[in-house]
Amino acid sequence: MSIETVVEKQIECYNSQDIEGFARTYADDITVYIFPDNTITLSGKKALIERYTETFKKKMFADIKNRSIVGNKVIDWEIATNGLTGESTSLMAIYEIEDNLISKVWFIRE
Repeated sequence: MSIETVVEKQIECYNSQDIEGFARTYADDITVYIFPDNTITLSGKKALIERYTETFKKKMFADIKNRSIVGNKVIDWEIATNGLTGESTSLMAIYEIEDNLISKVWFIRE
């Protein structure tokens, strides 16, 4: 499976609020950071499931505006929209893939 396919599956599951499919795209030891200071905002699949179960209640939807691939990283410019309120935010996500799973994510927010 290509690294782009892994991230695309994750986005599809995010957009359909499929928490089980979403979680399957991540490594058990997933770590999520805020760029550039590398503050850890989430560590481990259990924490990921807890956070995104709440996130999915907002009917979130990610629209990928641009994608680049460098080595084992997929870099997406996303517009994330709250399906309940219509509020949107622009962000960059850098996904690091190891063994066909997302092992690290860095978010760059406005």
